[in-house]
Amino acid sequence: MPKKAQMSNYPNGFPDGVTIRGVPILNLHPGNVFWVSSDTGSDAGNRGWGKNPRKPFATIDYAVGRCTASKGDIIVVMPGHTETISSATGLVMDVAGVQVIGLGLGSLMPTLTLDTAAAATVSITAADCMFAGVKLYSDYTGGLTAGVTVGASADGLVLDGIVFTEATNAKEYLIGISIAAACADVVIQNCRYYGTAGGSTTSIIAAAGAANNLVIQDNYLHGDCSAAAVKLDGAASSDLQVLGNRVINIDTAAGLGIAAHASSTGMMAGNFVTNLKDTVVGLSGAGMAFHENYGSNALGASGIILPAVDV
Repeated sequence: MPKKAQMSNYPNGFPDGVTIRGVPILNLHPGNVFWVSSDTGSDAGNRGWGKNPRKPFATIDYAVGRCTASKGDIIVVMPGHTETISSATGLVMDVAGVQVIGLGLGSLMPTLTLDTAAAATVSITAADCMFAGVKLYSDYTGGLTAGVTVGASADGLVLDGIVFTEATNAKEYLIGISIAAACADVVIQNCRYYGTAGGSTTSIIAAAGAANNLVIQDNYLHGDCSAAAVKLDGAASSDLQVLGNRVINIDTAAGLGIAAHASSTGMMAGNFVTNLKDTVVGLSGAGMAFHENYGSNALGASGIILPAVDV
C-alpha cells in the first residue's frame, strides 16, 4: 500500500485539525508550523529540525528566520520554554504574516528574560504578525527602553495574552509596549502588566504619534507611571477603540490613566481607571465617544462615571 500523503507538517496530521489560541493548524494549513523549545531544541541547522515537536528549534528568532513572508507560517513555543534577550536584535519579528503562539500556563508559560542592555526588547518590524501567550521578564538595572517595540511598518500586529513582570523597581520597563508613529491597525488584548512601585516607568502602552484603528481591549495594567498608563495623546488618531480595560496608576505626583489626543476619534467604553494623582480625571480625549467608563483618584473607593453623563 502506498503511504498516505501527509498535508500537514504536524506529526501524523490531524483529520479534523486543531486550534491553538484560536489559530487553526489544519491538514490543509498553507503555511509551515515550526516548533521551539529551549529544553530539547537545536538551532544547528540539522535536517528535519523545527517541523516536529520532538525536534524543535531552540530560539524564536531562529524560527522567524526560517519563515516565508505572508504564507501563514506559525511558530509554536512549547511549555516551559525560556530565552534570554540581551539586545535590540535578540528577537526581531521581521517576516510578514508570522504568528508566534506560546503554549503553557502559569509557571509553564514561555518566558523571555530581557537583560544586559537598555535596548533589549522584542522588536516587531514586519506587518500582519501575531505575538501571543508569552511572559516577558524585565531584568536590566536602569530600566528597559521598551518591553515590546512596535515599528512603523508593523501594521496589523496582534499582541494577545502577553504578561509583563519586573525583577525590581530598578529593573523596570520604562515603557511596556512602544508603538511607532503611523503604525496602524494594531490590536493589544488580554495582556497583563504587573509593575512595581517606584522606579522610572513612564507608560505601559505608548503611541509615539498617530495610531489609526488601534484597539486596546480587555487588558489589566497596573503600574507606577509618571505619564498616562495608556498614552495615546502624541497625535490625533482615527477610530481608536479602548474597551474593557482595568488600569491602575499608583503614581501620585503626575500619573494619569488613559490619555487620547483631543482630536482623536473612536470610542472608550467599559474601562475602569484608578489614577492616584488627586483631582485629575483618569480619561481624556475630547473628540471621542465615551460610554460606561469609571474613574477614581483613590484606592479603597469606587469610581464614578467619567466623563460626566450627557443630560
